[in-house]
Amino acid sequence: MLNKLKIDTKEFQSHSGEQYKEKTIQNWSADPCGSNYSEKAFLSREYFDEIEKHRYETHPWILKAIQSFDLTGKNVLEIGCGMGTDHLSLARRGGVMHGIDLIPKNIEITRERFRLFDKETRLTQGDAENLPYPDNSMDFVYSFGVLHHSPDTEKTINEIHRVLKPGGQCYVTVYHKHSIFFWWTTFLWNFILRGGWRQRTLQEQLSLIEYPNHNPDLVTRLYRKKEFKNYFKPFSRVNASIQHLIPADMAHLDSLFRNPLKPTPALNRLGQWFGWYIAIRAIN
Repeated sequence: MLNKLKIDTKEFQSHSGEQYKEKTIQNWSADPCGSNYSEKAFLSREYFDEIEKHRYETHPWILKAIQSFDLTGKNVLEIGCGMGTDHLSLARRGGVMHGIDLIPKNIEITRERFRLFDKETRLTQGDAENLPYPDNSMDFVYSFGVLHHSPDTEKTINEIHRVLKPGGQCYVTVYHKHSIFFWWTTFLWNFILRGGWRQRTLQEQLSLIEYPNHNPDLVTRLYRKKEFKNYFKPFSRVNASIQHLIPADMAHLDSLFRNPLKPTPALNRLGQWFGWYIAIRAIN
């Protein structure tokens, strides 16, 4: 039982090969993250509008952060552009957009989204551990909920530092270990009370929170705030905050709320300590 409780935030050597990355591409291509939040015609303008509406109604702090960035005329790189929701919001801030994603299907979707909304971006299918950009080439790097899936998260952060110009900034989020979603929903409710421990390890239980939700081998790390902040030591200034707690993050208790997907003032305050994301804003 003790072996099943291990959460590995340091070593994923067994996941570091090309075979693992190919499997990851296959799994995420089958069900792109966020693709199920609209019933409109797939890849239509109305479809993308609904996807965006859902994202920023459930995660308003993301849009608030993006709207605080001064990106006019700046080279902006997003690592893990997904379906292009944040990528488009960053473009609307005036950024000269670049995007990289391991999943070819995500590149196709984001490219079509930008065509529909008459925006420009340069998209590359590639690996965040080996960014195909020159040193000191970017003014701003953005990555939301991506780097905790990398077999070598620390290397991806070193790559961000490398491609950023002196004085350039980054905004990066990863999963927070001391969160209500992990300890209450994933660990206590799904792993202990619902008997997940009988079939899988806690690490595998954690991996099942992700799309496509049937891959227990997906690299999914959790970090303590101080632990993750330490990865940014090469940067000149680093600010770390905790974000995001909505009723839907609290299994069984979400039924007490009229709209489990809507943030509340009380949960927003609690989320500053026990939210699901660590958000780093750093200056190179």
